[in-house]
Amino acid sequence: MAKSKRNPALNATVQRTPLTRRRFIQGSASLLGFSLVGTLAACGGGSGGDASAPASSGSTPSSTSSRNPPTASQMPYLMPGEDSPHTATYMAFASGADGIWAPLTAQSTDAGIDRVRADLMDVAKAIGTYEAVNLLVLPVDLSIAQTLLATASGANPTLHANYLARGAGVGGVKLVVLANGFNDLWTRDTGCVFVKDTSNANALCAVSFNFNGWGNANTDSTNLNPGMTVPASIAASSNKSKAGKFFQPFANDHTLAAWMAQTNNAKLLQSTLTLEGGAIEFDGEATAILTESAVLHVNRNPQLFAIPNGVMANATLLPTAKATVLAELQRTLGVQKIIWIPGTATYPRGAGVGAQGGAATPANETDITNGHVDFYAKFLAPGVVAYAADPANSTAEQALMAANYRNLAGQTDAKGRPLTLIPLNAPTNYGTSNGVTLSDKQMTNFAAGYINFYKCNGAIIVPKFNDVAADAAAVATIRPYAGSRTIVQVDILGIASGGGGVHCSTRELPA
Repeated sequence: MAKSKRNPALNATVQRTPLTRRRFIQGSASLLGFSLVGTLAACGGGSGGDASAPASSGSTPSSTSSRNPPTASQMPYLMPGEDSPHTATYMAFASGADGIWAPLTAQSTDAGIDRVRADLMDVAKAIGTYEAVNLLVLPVDLSIAQTLLATASGANPTLHANYLARGAGVGGVKLVVLANGFNDLWTRDTGCVFVKDTSNANALCAVSFNFNGWGNANTDSTNLNPGMTVPASIAASSNKSKAGKFFQPFANDHTLAAWMAQTNNAKLLQSTLTLEGGAIEFDGEATAILTESAVLHVNRNPQLFAIPNGVMANATLLPTAKATVLAELQRTLGVQKIIWIPGTATYPRGAGVGAQGGAATPANETDITNGHVDFYAKFLAPGVVAYAADPANSTAEQALMAANYRNLAGQTDAKGRPLTLIPLNAPTNYGTSNGVTLSDKQMTNFAAGYINFYKCNGAIIVPKFNDVAADAAAVATIRPYAGSRTIVQVDILGIASGGGGVHCSTRELPA
């Protein structure tokens, strides 16, 4: 997602010209995947790892991958849809321990840790009004989290009142103290993906997709935030393809999936792929939507590429790559069909994936996630997909979004239903909240879009950007598909300034 540049003539909500999206940290490095995914050892926890996977062969069409449906005995695991009942939602409280988040200064490239924390607690309360929230907190941050939980925020004051007025025994936010348990707040990406074993009374299982810091593409120790260090083992596994860009610590985040599995007595399945939860959109039945740029990326899954003499600049996608991904997601999630959309520009530009034209150099990749699907397309219901659109090009991603739409248009899902496509237009004006207007520098990573909503028990939590017309239009677009759920909007200026949204900061635990 891109941003728009500040217009000094506007005093309230401001309009900005495009910059770039979701770098999370100024001048950091998107850690590159381990040289071979198979070398990633399964983390402890649950009932042990399961890394067996069926072989696959043959090429697939550029925009879809599909196979004959597996039988329950062959592929028993199924990822429930996000709109299925939840036991709880997992979130994580932003910390300054690793230098990822910091207090606001003149050099800040986000809204500062105080605002980010306030927004996270507001999202937790919005969800906690309807279902339980397990908010992970490092010990050093517990007192701050307790204070925010007990008080109303300036940006979303009614959320606190509604949270306190919830029914007896409903929801609630539990602060879970977890020493050395995580690095960053994005539990959608770092946590496990919960699935059900349909051959064993729907027993709860969990999949680890080997989180490696969005690709461990560079650990040269340059341009790091204060407090950041690069462990030698992580530096050794990086190909340093993004000098001075996108680094952030992930050693603790890499263990979070196993901890979540163990905590919930769930068997842990170890995937042969490296990706993040935000890279997967699934309808709960059989159909997934993925971006090429985030999944078919040499920094995460080099085994999907031919890399002559180990030179990344010459890497090309293997003709079997999409079939390989489908086979693994069939095994772990129950996916029977993948609809591929391009996503963002990736390096190397001749690899055959991502936005047209690719990225000329690694540094030209403008998104640490490489274009997660949960910012571009989301199922409103099986057969119905909301897609990101930007008629005003306020995000500078109009062309990218149009390309994604072209790959969705005319598609059917795994059950043969033609997709109904519903546009969710980006806000035109954003960057102002509760009397604060972010500077251009603070807007560097701003993620402005409504696709990143989250479905919990009884509610849909939708981002709010204080663009009155656009906020209202987003609610009106989603409402016909909300059913009995209440639509709750949350002003997420801080979270969005860090390059993410509501969905990015949550992970559902299915009932």
